[in-house]
Amino acid sequence: MRPTQYGSVEFFADGFSNYLADVDSTNPAITENIIKGFYQALDSWFEYHDEQARTYEDIRKRVRQALTV
Repeated sequence: MRPTQYGSVEFFADGFSNYLADVDSTNPAITENIIKGFYQALDSWFEYHDEQARTYEDIRKRVRQALTV
């Protein structure tokens, strides 16, 4: 793998290339697992950020209530 600067197009292309290299025409389950893994990662990050946003919302409400007393 060539050295690339974090965040560059080349950096992400190298990362995606690692997964694409695992595609195997003799084992379609691997390709399906790559796709399912991508979906699972998206869902996991969404759930994490959704929970974080709800936590910030709670803190915001508590601070506003405390400051209006």
